[in-house]
Amino acid sequence: MPVILAEAPRDVGIGIRPALVRDLPRIMEIERLAFGEQWDYYQFKASLDDVFLLAVDAATADIVGFLVACCCEITRRGIILRVAVHPDFQGRGIATELIERSLGELKKKKLDEVELDVDILKGGAIGLYEKVGFQVVEIFSPSEENDDTFYIMRKKLG
Repeated sequence: MPVILAEAPRDVGIGIRPALVRDLPRIMEIERLAFGEQWDYYQFKASLDDVFLLAVDAATADIVGFLVACCCEITRRGIILRVAVHPDFQGRGIATELIERSLGELKKKKLDEVELDVDILKGGAIGLYEKVGFQVVEIFSPSEENDDTFYIMRKKLG
C-alpha cells in the first residue's frame, strides 16, 4: 500500500507524494530523458505498491522527478531501483529529497539497510549517494562481453 506524505521538501518548491497510475505517462517521459535503457509501462505499474515517490512542482503541479524502491523482508533490505529528475529541475536538491524520504519510509518498514547500484562512470550520482550516507561495498560487472561496471552501494538504517 503506498504511503502518503504530506509535507513539502526543504526550500525547493517541490512537494513529495506517492505515484498513481494516472502519473505513469509523465513518469515514463522523465525516464526517457534520464536513462538510455528504460523501464516500460508495466514495470512502473507493478511498482506502484512499493515505495514509489514523486517530486511535484508546487507552482505548476507538474511531476519533475521520481524514485522507486522495493523491500525484501527476508533479507531486511530495501533496494532503490530508480531515481530520476527532469533535466530542467536537476541541481535543486530534488533527488536528495526523494532519497531521504524513501530512506524514512524504508526505515518505518523495519529494514536494516538499503542498497542501490550505480554505473561507475556516473560521478554525479555517486557523489549524491555518498552525500546521503551510502558507501561502495562491491564492484559488479554483469558480463565479460559488456563493458558496463557498477558500484553496489549500501547504507545502514537505524
